[in-house]
Amino acid sequence: MAPTELLPEEYHFALGVLLTAALLSMYYFARNWKRFRLIEDTPTAKLRSAHQGYIELVGKGLSINDQPIFAPLSNHPCLWYQSQIEEQETYIEKGRTQTRWNVVYKTISDQRFKLTDGVATCLVDPKDAEVTGHEKLIWYGNTEWPARTQVFESQSIIHAMANQYRYTESLILPGQPVYVLGQYRTWSEATQQTVRDVMIQLINSWKQNQQQLRERFDINKDGNIDQEEWEVARQQARLEAQQLHDQLALQPDENIIARPDRSDRPFIISVYSQTVLVRKYRRHAAIAGIVWIVIVGYAIWLAHTYG
Repeated sequence: MAPTELLPEEYHFALGVLLTAALLSMYYFARNWKRFRLIEDTPTAKLRSAHQGYIELVGKGLSINDQPIFAPLSNHPCLWYQSQIEEQETYIEKGRTQTRWNVVYKTISDQRFKLTDGVATCLVDPKDAEVTGHEKLIWYGNTEWPARTQVFESQSIIHAMANQYRYTESLILPGQPVYVLGQYRTWSEATQQTVRDVMIQLINSWKQNQQQLRERFDINKDGNIDQEEWEVARQQARLEAQQLHDQLALQPDENIIARPDRSDRPFIISVYSQTVLVRKYRRHAAIAGIVWIVIVGYAIWLAHTYG
């Protein structure tokens, strides 16, 4: 049998692997091509005249009320973070000692921050966004939780060999330029909950302190809140809830950009400019497309030769 010949089971296995790889490369081509086209074709809106819906915004990221959040590992002030702790594991495979890094902790910030274009501002809700930044910290230690904070420089590979844990954080810092592609809407505290919702929350809070509840509504002082007394409590809760809801209605509306309602629309937050993002997604789409062509060509050759 010639070296290039394949047994039937090897042929079918190779063809299955190629078809799977072709599907994956086509998926990444379509994904990156869609993002490239959306970013290139969507006009950048001005915050003061932005319409409700799926839009593109650019500006500068700021902390809400000038109070930055702090990344949990480096303790660095930021607008957004993605933190990860990995533990180095040593194992033996095929008689050789190997090492790998296993994730033991991972968290992503979902706290809101502000975006301003110098004229107007809006809130950015980063939950479920595809976030890219260029501030990345990597350092090492021998405790699961880092003993060192405020790390500004990545450490060398020598530290990786000498320490058991690796800490990684990606950050968006206050004042950095921010690009956002997402769903823009006007958000009102009063429209997020009805008077009934506020009333239920109020009653549940009263139930947390049974003694105070009895002192307030146990009219006959028998130590229990009967049906009639509960009706009095509900009427009082409804009255107070209406007052609270009226106060919420007086608060100014806030504009926010967040994850789109439609799952087929990407939600992108990046410190890179529109030009850089277009170039990035176009390059990734081209690479995926070339890989797909090569894989499909090889699969056709394989089927023609051994099919």
